[in-house]
Formats: sequence, C-alpha cells, structure tokens
Amino acid sequence: MNVFLLTDLEGIPGVTTIDQMERGTPQNLDAREKLCAWINKTAAYCRQYGADRIYYLDGHGGGGNVDESRIDPTLIKCSIPDWERLLANGMIDCQIELGAHARAGTIGGFLDHTVSSKEWFRYTLNGEEQSELSIHAILCGAYGVPIVACIGDEAACEQAKEYIPEIVTGAVKKASCRNLCVDYPNPEEILEKTVRQALENYKSVSTVSASLPATVELTYYRTDMCEKAMGKAKCKFLRKDARTLQKQIFKVESYSDLKF
Repeated sequence: MNVFLLTDLEGIPGVTTIDQMERGTPQNLDAREKLCAWINKTAAYCRQYGADRIYYLDGHGGGGNVDESRIDPTLIKCSIPDWERLLANGMIDCQIELGAHARAGTIGGFLDHTVSSKEWFRYTLNGEEQSELSIHAILCGAYGVPIVACIGDEAACEQAKEYIPEIVTGAVKKASCRNLCVDYPNPEEILEKTVRQALENYKSVSTVSASLPATVELTYYRTDMCEKAMGKAKCKFLRKDARTLQKQIFKVESYSDLKF
C-alpha cells in the first residue's frame, strides 16, 4: 500500500494561534517543529497499519516548512509535480490530509481559508463552494485515488464529510474563534485511531469527481487582486464581475487545471 500525506500547518496539534503563522518568528519555528513531529507520528501509524511506501508534500504556503533532517528518512518528500506524476502513474493507493482546515467563510473554523488567506474569498466548482481538501480530492479522484482521512480542527473534519461521506476524520482541536483554538487532550490517540480505521477500510472510500465540462469561479477579496490575477492567468477566462474570474475546464489532469 502506497500512502500519500498531504500536509498543512493550521490543523496540526499544538498550532493554536494565528501568531504561529508569521514566518521567521519563534512561534512559527515552534509550529514547524510540531509539523515535523506529527508527520513522523502519522507515518509510523501508517506503517503499523499496512503502508509499504509513504510520500509527503509540504503543502503550507508553498512549502519551506519541513526540516527534512527531522523527518523519518524512509519517507519520500514530493513537490506538486511529483504528486501529479505519482497519481498519473498509479503509484498512490490512498491519500491522508494531515493538518487540514476549513474553507474560507466557515463559522467555527480555525484560520479558515481556501488556498490564499490573503486573496481568495470564495472558490466554486459548478456552483458548489470548495475547500482545499475537496480541490485535492477532485484531482486525486481523476486518477481513482480516494482521500481516506482528514486530521485537523473540528470544523475541517465536519466539512470533509460534506465532500466525502465515508472519509475517516480525526478532530484534534476546536476553534475558540477564527484565530485561536484549543487542542483536545489526546491528539495522538485520535491520530492512531483515525489512521487505523482509514487504512483498514481505504478501498471502501469513494473518490470525488468533477462533472465535466465544469465551471470554476474564483472571487477575490478586492478588485485589484482580481486584476492582478488577470495579468498572470495562464488560461482563457471571463471576468464575471469586479472581483470574480470564471473559466470552463474540460479535463482534470493537474492541479493547475483547477486554478487560474
């Protein structure tokens, strides 16, 4: 069994305040150390419950969060192109989302956002709002790969089931407000149970697919952000309104197919 860990920072146990997101600060260094520790813990449980090969992607803010010297050397670090190639070549049996957060605009979501907390206001596909997890699931689903587990805050886990009813969730903390949360007292116990259940039943989890051709819409927080995106867009698009870009997609083969 080959397992892919797609990691983020916001949903990791011990990351409980927005202050830990500011790169270069002691608080951020602490959060990054926790991320490394929980990648190793998750991988150990994956091994225990049947994984033969484990890949991971440092998915927060474009990467640069994981100190590879602190990671189990049997794990294989991947970039987004590596992830895409593994999917296309049938090298991934299932995926786990480690450190997940809820989509932008979620009440009770710790550091809720979708892809960019500074620029993206809302992202929809065929009129349905998407989260980062669901965007990942659409790409994975195009290659028949299920996302079998979501580990993160309570809102992220509840939301994951909207997209994948059979997904196994492990809520390790709960938001007090958007920028603060409280860890549950037994995160490692929750992690082990989640990984065990997910890997024991990974073949029963449905994949997510986009009904093609699909309409993708991305609304930015401000008009100038939309205009900046227009100048960088690598696809044909329509400016639907001052803050929203729209495009049609006819295939899902790469992560970039789902973006502008």
